[in-house]
Amino acid sequence: MSQKKIVVKLFRHDPSTDENSTFDEYEVPFIEGMSALNALDYIYQNVDPTIAYYDHAGCALGICARCTGRINGKAGLLCQTPLSGDAEVILEPTSPHRVLRDLVTRKEKSKEG
Repeated sequence: MSQKKIVVKLFRHDPSTDENSTFDEYEVPFIEGMSALNALDYIYQNVDPTIAYYDHAGCALGICARCTGRINGKAGLLCQTPLSGDAEVILEPTSPHRVLRDLVTRKEKSKEG
C-alpha cells in the first residue's frame, strides 16, 4: 500500500538576495493529524534544509504564536493547524512585507514605549 502524499507550496523569499518572492513545491507524506508545522519539519529534515521557519523548539503548544502564518489563505498557528490531506497546501507568512526570510518575519514594534 502506498502512502498518501500532499504537495506543500512554500513561500520563499530572502530580501537580502531576492528581488521577488517565489513558491517552491515539496512532496510530503501525509499522516492523519499532522500539522502544517509537521510538514515543514519533514521538508527541513528530509528534503531542503535551507527553508527558514520557527520550529518546534519554540513551543509547539500554540502559546508563543511565533509560528503564525497563512495556511491556504487563512491565518493561523502552523503548530496548531491540522492538515486535511488535501492534495495541495499553501504555506506563507501573514505579512510578506515583514519577511526576514521565508516564513520568518519581523515582529511589529509595540506602540507603547
